[in-house]
Amino acid sequence: MINNKRWGSWAQKPETIDPSTADKEYSAEILVIGAGLSGLSCALSAAQKGADVLCLEKFGKYTARGFNIGVCNSSYMASRGFENDVDAVAREWIKRCGNRCDEKLVRLFLNRSGEAMDWLMGMLTSPEYAIRPELQGCLYKGETYYEIMGSHLFYDGPISKQGKFGGLNDVMEPMYQEALKAGVRFVFNSPLQQLIVEDGRVTGAIAQNKEGEIIALRGQRGVVIATGGIGGNDEMCDDLCPIANKVAAKVCAPKGSDNGDGHRAALWAGAAFEDGPFPAMLHPQAHRHSNFCFLFVRPDGKRYMNEDNYLQARAYGVIKEGLKWAWAIFDSDWREKVPETLKYGGGIYWGHDFPLGRKDEFQLDHEEERLEWGLRIGAAVMADTPEELAEKMGVDPKVFAETLANYNRMCAEGKDTEFGKRKELLIPLDKPPYIARKFGPALLSVVGGMKVNTSMQVLTEEGEVIPGLYAIGNAAGGRYGVDYPMLIPGNSHGTALTFGYLLGRELGGKD
Repeated sequence: MINNKRWGSWAQKPETIDPSTADKEYSAEILVIGAGLSGLSCALSAAQKGADVLCLEKFGKYTARGFNIGVCNSSYMASRGFENDVDAVAREWIKRCGNRCDEKLVRLFLNRSGEAMDWLMGMLTSPEYAIRPELQGCLYKGETYYEIMGSHLFYDGPISKQGKFGGLNDVMEPMYQEALKAGVRFVFNSPLQQLIVEDGRVTGAIAQNKEGEIIALRGQRGVVIATGGIGGNDEMCDDLCPIANKVAAKVCAPKGSDNGDGHRAALWAGAAFEDGPFPAMLHPQAHRHSNFCFLFVRPDGKRYMNEDNYLQARAYGVIKEGLKWAWAIFDSDWREKVPETLKYGGGIYWGHDFPLGRKDEFQLDHEEERLEWGLRIGAAVMADTPEELAEKMGVDPKVFAETLANYNRMCAEGKDTEFGKRKELLIPLDKPPYIARKFGPALLSVVGGMKVNTSMQVLTEEGEVIPGLYAIGNAAGGRYGVDYPMLIPGNSHGTALTFGYLLGRELGGKD
């Protein structure tokens, strides 16, 4: 039941559109709403099982962003000598999610993600596409929030071969082509408006195309919500994930995505949301350069956290101070000091995203370019003394000089009495010139949604199944609870792939 006193106007149910008044009609056995990674995985998987599949997408083509897909195990991982203990991974995952994730969903992903990855790799590495897989070698090695092997990268795909940015586009293009071969029909440029509910069952959806025509689309066996998250909708975030509106930047691409279309439509059809606030995927990537791990200070020049942490925590650290950005401090010996820290820490925006086995984990040329860029636009400053650096930062020189001196004293003593940083990473900053560069939290996605069971069926507040309605990807809840666990980098894409693949096979017909 929608509580309008609790939620904003986004939750107001619109007037129901009668499907008989639609300008156009489409019908299929399965209707998938959203052609992102989860939706395309579901559509292709179902079509390969012989189902008639229709896929509705608000944009003009499939959507993809990011680089990697994280799973627990795969045949490719085994070929490289890696195998994760599912039970151990599950325990750690659940702990990091504050015991508020759905253990059944987590274990389903961990147990079946290798199967889904093998299915995907069979397509990508076929002679037709000849894509080269790699494992991501960039992992945080800290004692508490360590990251494990499981993130898959893909190179030399069809988009890269055109001289364009590849990333997940190199995965999605083959999937799209295979979906067309399997008979999947796509309706593009047509945003979802609401679901069709008849006698308590969801039987289809209403959309509107760019010509303004109302479209009725039917899914006889099921309707799958795969519309992404709510991060691009500030009003929904205020009510369901307030921290998502406290970031320095939102990385919701393409523009207009992640605005909660599927969440709202499902809500109006009787769906329940998982308990809030929804978890958020946050990276400290605003200003687009590495933070490292030496000394972080607020805009007032004071230290505020243990810098030895994984990327999600570094983003949260800024937000918890009520800030949009902070300063990462290092000295002229950073070129030698950073590689040493990677033995103990690392991970994205500390080290670099690189394929396993490459020797140059620390890409000096890249960091030099980013530093020069930062100095040029004012996102970084450099000076010969702490006091001069503070002035360029807009900080009280006395306050910052005292902060730096105190930090260097703790480094010399080998004990961080303020925040307990590991002694191996207590590295003094005493070689001028000194450098400060801004970094801030960026929202990649809000990763919470409808309550679902292990068949991806959407549930009501009473825990009853809504017949005909399914949710996957960032439209589905239960995976994370309170936080996005970077235990396996790229695991949001991994759950999108896995649950899309499994649901497609279930709806398309059992083995």
